Amino acid sequence: MPTVPLDPDQRAAVDHREGPCLVLAGPGSGKTRVIVERFLALDGEGVAPEQQLVLTYTVKAAGEMRERAEAAHGVFRGEVPLTNFHSFGRRVLRQWGWLIGVPPTFHIADAAERWLHLDAVLTELQPRSLWNPLRPHDLISALLGLIEDAKQELITPDAYAAWCERRRPTLADPVEAALLERHAECAAVYAALIERYRRAAVLDYDDCILLAEQLIREHPAARAAVCDPLAFVMVDEYQDTNYAQARLVEALTANRNLLVVADDDQAIYKFRGASLVNLNRFQRLYPEGRTVVLGRNYRSTRQIVATGQGLIAAAAPETRVTKRLASTRGEGTPVELWQAPDERSEVMAVARECRRLIDANAAATGIAWLFRRHADMRAAMAALQEVGVPYQVRGGGGYFQQPEIKRLLALLSAVHDPGDSQAVLRCLTLPAWRVSNRARLALVDACRGHDVALHALLLDGAIGELDEADQAVARRCAADLLELHGRSLDEDVRTLLHDAVAASGFLGILEFDRDLERIQAGANLNKFYELLDAFADWGTDLRLGPALHYLEILRDSGTADDVAAIDPVEDSVSLLTAHSAKGLEWPVVFIAGCVESRWPGRGGFPARLGLPDELVPEPPPPGDGVIDEERRLFYVAATRARDRLILCAATRYPRSYADERLSPFLAAPAGRNGAPRPVPVPYAPPALQPRPRPAAGLVRERVPVGVRDLRDFNDCPRRYEYRRRYRIPVQRSPQQLYGELVHGVLEAAAMMRLAGGDAGPEEIAALWQSSWAAAHGPKGAQPQLREYGEQQLRRYVESDAWREATILEVERDFTLPLDAADLRGRFDRIDAAGGGARVVVDYKTGPVRDVDSVGRDLQVRAYAVALAQREASDEVAVEVHHLQTGEVARVDFDAPRLRRAFGHLSARTAELAAAWRERSFPPRPAAHRCRGCDFRIVCDEGREAL
Repeated sequence: MPTVPLDPDQRAAVDHREGPCLVLAGPGSGKTRVIVERFLALDGEGVAPEQQLVLTYTVKAAGEMRERAEAAHGVFRGEVPLTNFHSFGRRVLRQWGWLIGVPPTFHIADAAERWLHLDAVLTELQPRSLWNPLRPHDLISALLGLIEDAKQELITPDAYAAWCERRRPTLADPVEAALLERHAECAAVYAALIERYRRAAVLDYDDCILLAEQLIREHPAARAAVCDPLAFVMVDEYQDTNYAQARLVEALTANRNLLVVADDDQAIYKFRGASLVNLNRFQRLYPEGRTVVLGRNYRSTRQIVATGQGLIAAAAPETRVTKRLASTRGEGTPVELWQAPDERSEVMAVARECRRLIDANAAATGIAWLFRRHADMRAAMAALQEVGVPYQVRGGGGYFQQPEIKRLLALLSAVHDPGDSQAVLRCLTLPAWRVSNRARLALVDACRGHDVALHALLLDGAIGELDEADQAVARRCAADLLELHGRSLDEDVRTLLHDAVAASGFLGILEFDRDLERIQAGANLNKFYELLDAFADWGTDLRLGPALHYLEILRDSGTADDVAAIDPVEDSVSLLTAHSAKGLEWPVVFIAGCVESRWPGRGGFPARLGLPDELVPEPPPPGDGVIDEERRLFYVAATRARDRLILCAATRYPRSYADERLSPFLAAPAGRNGAPRPVPVPYAPPALQPRPRPAAGLVRERVPVGVRDLRDFNDCPRRYEYRRRYRIPVQRSPQQLYGELVHGVLEAAAMMRLAGGDAGPEEIAALWQSSWAAAHGPKGAQPQLREYGEQQLRRYVESDAWREATILEVERDFTLPLDAADLRGRFDRIDAAGGGARVVVDYKTGPVRDVDSVGRDLQVRAYAVALAQREASDEVAVEVHHLQTGEVARVDFDAPRLRRAFGHLSARTAELAAAWRERSFPPRPAAHRCRGCDFRIVCDEGREAL
């Protein structure tokens, strides 16, 4: 924890105890520190972590707080008391959802799956005002937004429909009657979507909040189990909560010991349902509550703080709480406003300044370039490439336009329809089917000159311009595609894709020379396989044709258009949107496009279907909500800078209809202290020859390591590199699916026992059959696993290992700090042993192993050391429960054995961390090792070993 003393305002918030408290915290005022310090102070006074709950808006914020708290407190036992809203709601539903009909095996639908479920509902219902057969997808996004709004306002389908019925007899105006009919259709679609979710055991993120609030409000048993242990609740970023989240917090805090931290000036998520009215509601519900204002900014210089204050002070008074923020740092350099003649001149000026700063030994990671939208980044990326500055785009669209994804789609298109000559032509660039450039030109000419598909010409060998080698490769390509096409008529697309990739030799990463590009390509390919897994979860026909239709819908709807996220890259400039920048900070920040057409923009915000005002529990504040939120977003962007802030604008952009005007948000600071200093930017002529993008370094100080990573690295470093560094996708086997399903069923059964329910043979069999039926993995290859799994689970729950167990925790993550890396894993189960001791239980579906073999297992040693650290004990035990027989292999660890295990784990992780630093992952070829390796098709040494 920081050694700098708390300032008086921070101390007042940390020392607050009984009753409600609102902490208004401006940018850089130490709000995270206040929450963590208060949490630790309460713990020091005897309020155990499990008696506290800290709720955050994002997973990232929860992780940061947890790391800070555990650094001072040590690893938490039991449920992690610092979490985000949706994770907390999901946890409550896993344990108590069965009371309202939510199965413990539910899964969370992502944006694409929600879109597809709603598409299916509309196709089935065909509501007159919401569905057009010629353009069936036009209103899906708007309807999803309406349903999200309804859930976030705790409006059920029944309440929505009842409002329509009450209104119908009172309307005489035909226009209003037509609008009411549309509302009725929206309510019907909402109800049908919920029913479809129920049948598929699916929830979305908003359901996690809505249903958790319903559980706690309506069911005394759940309320007592969840709320009674909580003595204190804290909420971060309260201005970003929606009505449902606020009601959940209120339900959790009957004792009124609630502290919320907020900054109304940073409320930028209205499009996600966040509502400033929650601050007003808090003050109305808790009139006796205390208000503490954190008025000192520890992040930015006085010049930057003054500019930020000028920006936000011009907002309508009724939309914010007036407060002053003072910098504790020096005056700093003035904020600058760079004004360029056109977009290229603007971006080249910024790129050259980045180059100058890096050449002067500034860290590239200390520079951020912020944009209103991802689409505004293209010119900036080209400019950075031109001057040789490494960069990383955080997030961003264009996933289906990435070269590796386009080639993968071309491969699948050619398999689906070998008559697609363009797709076949692209396949002839893949490694195993690659023909010469001269041959490809000849094939293009042949396609023009023949009224026959290229695939048929290749099979016939009718293209005389190809030499013998190219003819052989092209004929093999055509034959492979034909064979794969035949299999596509009845085979799971995931198996087909795996075999098509193997036949073509296409892995997607080897075509790139630079490490960063390989890592990004690997992540994108991994996402492609995840999309196909989501398709399997959603659909019933898992063949190639429906899968391609699914991918086409994803591409057209934009629900999966973000490129895959990769770990932050060292030594590179960050390019990201203002929304993505919230919660982050950099020494140097550039804000692009500070003109009226971008800040606040000319409109074009996504159209939303609106809920009836009468149904919304809390009316929104007055004013122009869009403009007010855009101003707050600009303020968030400006306050990310620590030492230097540069605002950039151009007179003309590619789509400018006339000279651009500066953003009206800059008018306020212009006449006060902190006004940006104008800096003219010279004209930059067009580039003659762009320089290639340099490779950014991937040096990490601490590498996150999983237990399987250690196994892979020990066995073959090259395999680890392919699996974890480049994330090359691999096909899931029936055995892997089987293991995942068994673990999921046992987790659900253990949660039922923790909630006071029964989980005997009949209950476990029902859970298994439900999970097997809902799963869409490669189970068809071995259908006998369905019966085998039920038999195995019945046998296990009838054994003493289950019946006599005192289960304390289920599926609990752990982090074990070692010298060179953090080892991460998950306990399947933690049971109580005699005398208050704890024992880790690990389920194994594979062959039975003897105790000596189990004791040497890396995973078992990691479990033992992690449990010993968590329990502060030098005597722990790990039990491996073999589900095939019900036998238990127990390994006891005393202090010497724990020291040896810790030393072994530390040595192995140090070797892995060194490999990352040196980028050295040599293969260890051997027939027994390479025969079953997932990556043997791309590993030359592995193929030679076979």
